[in-house]
Amino acid sequence: MEHFEAFLNSKNWIDNDLDARYININHPYAILISGEEGQITLRGNTGFDNGQNGEEIFSFTSLKELQAWFEDNIGE
Repeated sequence: MEHFEAFLNSKNWIDNDLDARYININHPYAILISGEEGQITLRGNTGFDNGQNGEEIFSFTSLKELQAWFEDNIGE
């Protein structure tokens, strides 16, 4: 999962609490990484829980899928 972390950090998504929940103040999403399951989940960020209880929007199982989503939806 280290590659996911490097990719997200390069796009200014940070994990302030060191609990595998990445946020970017410029986007209404939170990205949760589950290393045990090998899955990344994009959730709505309600602002106070960093996506813990937000609605699941997409799930990714590879860095390539996540990168494609970023290019298609965020333009990064």
